[in-house]
Amino acid sequence: MRRHHFSSLLLLTLALLLGGTAAGQAGTPAATEPAAAAQPARRPITPQDLWAMKRLGSPALSPDGTRVVFTVQEWSIEKNKSTTNLWLVDVKGGEPRRLTAAEANDGSPAWSPDGTRIAFTSRRDGDQAGALYVIAVGGGEAEKILELPYSVTSPKWLPDGSAVIVGTTVIPELAGTMGRDDVEAIRKEMKRRQESKMTAKVTEDRQYRYFDRYLTDNLAHRLLLVKLADKSFVDLTPRFDRLFQNSGTVSFDVSPDGKTVALTVNSTPRPFRDFPNHDIYLVPTDGSGTMKNVTPENQGDDSSPVFAPDGASLLYNRTKVRYYGGQFPKVWRHDLATGKNTPVTEAFDLAFESVEFSPDGKLLWLTGESEGVVPVFKLDLAAAASAKEGSSFASAAFSAGAAGKALSTVYREGTSTALDVEGGAVVFLNDTTSRPNELFVLDPNGGEPRRLTHFNDGLVAGLELGTVKPYWFTGAAGDRIHGWLVYPPSYDPRKTYPLVQLMHGGPHTMNRDSWSYRWNTHVFAAPGYIVTWVNRHGSTGFGERFSRSIVNQWGDMPFEDIMKATDHLLRELPNIDPKRMCAAGASYGGYMAAWVLGHTDRFACIVDHAGVNNSYAQYATDVPHGFPEVMGGKPWENLEGMQRQNPMFYAKNFKTPTLVLHGEKDYRVPYGNGLELYGVLQAMGVPSRLVVFPDENHWVLSPQNAIYWHWEMQNWMGRYLGVKPAIEKPSF
Repeated sequence: MRRHHFSSLLLLTLALLLGGTAAGQAGTPAATEPAAAAQPARRPITPQDLWAMKRLGSPALSPDGTRVVFTVQEWSIEKNKSTTNLWLVDVKGGEPRRLTAAEANDGSPAWSPDGTRIAFTSRRDGDQAGALYVIAVGGGEAEKILELPYSVTSPKWLPDGSAVIVGTTVIPELAGTMGRDDVEAIRKEMKRRQESKMTAKVTEDRQYRYFDRYLTDNLAHRLLLVKLADKSFVDLTPRFDRLFQNSGTVSFDVSPDGKTVALTVNSTPRPFRDFPNHDIYLVPTDGSGTMKNVTPENQGDDSSPVFAPDGASLLYNRTKVRYYGGQFPKVWRHDLATGKNTPVTEAFDLAFESVEFSPDGKLLWLTGESEGVVPVFKLDLAAAASAKEGSSFASAAFSAGAAGKALSTVYREGTSTALDVEGGAVVFLNDTTSRPNELFVLDPNGGEPRRLTHFNDGLVAGLELGTVKPYWFTGAAGDRIHGWLVYPPSYDPRKTYPLVQLMHGGPHTMNRDSWSYRWNTHVFAAPGYIVTWVNRHGSTGFGERFSRSIVNQWGDMPFEDIMKATDHLLRELPNIDPKRMCAAGASYGGYMAAWVLGHTDRFACIVDHAGVNNSYAQYATDVPHGFPEVMGGKPWENLEGMQRQNPMFYAKNFKTPTLVLHGEKDYRVPYGNGLELYGVLQAMGVPSRLVVFPDENHWVLSPQNAIYWHWEMQNWMGRYLGVKPAIEKPSF
């Protein structure tokens, strides 16, 4: 159950911005689902429906591979908050059973080695921070094991079941030995900081914020070994004086003998002037506090370690390029006896995500992006080791078996994530554009995957979702470009429809055959629009060359792809009204919205959410390393190149009515980007509207704000495309 999820630093990723699904009629049951007795009356989807759905996550198989624990999150629009509980289901099937029922947010479930208990984190009544809990699988009350001033995260068991290793945060100058007095001193100082009337944030570091929080409070991460018998704990990293990763992530794995932890650590010291350099450190569990860097030779990213079942080696993901520019992470192996690091997946031109060992250590189970979908793959390690290093297979070839015996595609439908492998089972989450995540299981020895859960079947069955199709066309540089097309409910080819051209973020991400709780293509189509996503140049899932093709030229080829996609659809669907088209995007998709604004007047309106509208403003981003390397130029070296790729440089061409939306807590794309674009549009007399959310970050995360956000977009598009919004204006 040592899950390995790749997590390269995505500079502008809007992870749930992406949409797409396999061809066919949405809402039609899959072959493995029981047929419905009768079709209920159906209606178009609304933003409220997104918040009525149960959201599954964090599946973990029991050590014998017979049961799965997973999380189910439920949202209350009225309360503007969520509750998450743990559920259990047998891999043979049957009704899932709720394991926890507290009005809390339970997460990170981890099975004890004997399969009788589950450790998890939660903040329940009376807890001041997220605490460590353990519950018996048979039921009963969860027992609180450890609460500290800052939240406890990422529990993992020792193999003998005597202890759980967790991450937490401390004030390093007060941490001492993490004794009772030290913990109380941290709690007291934390309270003083929270209540202080002086709120200044002061720094001399290059990186001083991350996503929606400041890094100026001088905090440090620690790994703790928590003994369950007496609830005492030992600090395994007592001398570490900063965060393991500035993102706040604590990523580690425990060796099969329980003697060692492999931990991801940012080796770059303050003031973080140089690029982040994540490395893998080995930390003994004996409390000695030593830390050994086993990947010092690579100045790029080494992260997400996972031990092999025999404990002789560990896998991790590596990128050699130091900045975020579309490079694919590769799986590498570290041999603990020799200290040698060697590549495992160098031969394969795929962006892998989840990676799991088979119980015997001979195979890897993986998920990775491939031409609009995220399949489950199986890799024979012996065959991969014999493959000629540096050979390359196009991602399209895997479905045809052209990659040879090493890598095979096991399941290609939709988007598969969160793999876990134990005993005789492989489980994962799978969704499509027309169905939210549900839990699936497959037999490692063959056979089609089976759905284990049906939490949202009833709600989805009541929705009239349009047909979804993939398409291909010739784009910039003569390359074949992939897109997804989503039709409105009750589509009639004899009628004329407006087109909404959605532009995805990243820039190095992919429009997947995947459900979205934010930029949901069916919600966009519901008022009566034909909607499309384009996997333009820079998208992942189509080979690393294609992904990296837009470095220092963010605007040129993606814009050409988007316009050629528009022309292609106008030819293929003559019932699209060319005078009623809208372009919309967020993050890098917002960059493209601003780029479109300055390069064509073919669209009747534009929606720009959290857009990278001004290259200068992005020097205030929370992840500043790498921007000068990919944005066309540096203002102190190549101002001409930077301006050439700066959307605001083309303001003289701004004509199209534009809706600008932004969150004030957006430190990834600071909200000055939105204010500057809106200010220029207003000064020029271009019709424009500004929507600012003071308490939202790069994403609109609370239900009431998100529903209002959808209404603003539908209202703006409706004003210029002549379509009434599918929902009434919210009156929260």
